[in-house]
Amino acid sequence: MVVVRYTGLVQPKAAFEELRPLHDALIRMQMCYRPFGPDYLVLYAAQQALVEAARHFTGDPDFYAARAH
Repeated sequence: MVVVRYTGLVQPKAAFEELRPLHDALIRMQMCYRPFGPDYLVLYAAQQALVEAARHFTGDPDFYAARAH
């Protein structure tokens, strides 16, 4: 039998939780620009890339959704 060892994020939820301030900062930066303007869209692309990476690694499609306090 072959043993396959995977390397990568051992705790992906914790790793992406550490990036939550970046996610929030990207959204705040977007608010400084005209919606759907070029600067806004570049920041949106970065924010969406982070959201999709979190979804891929955690399996949670709403990982960065607003949380109830």
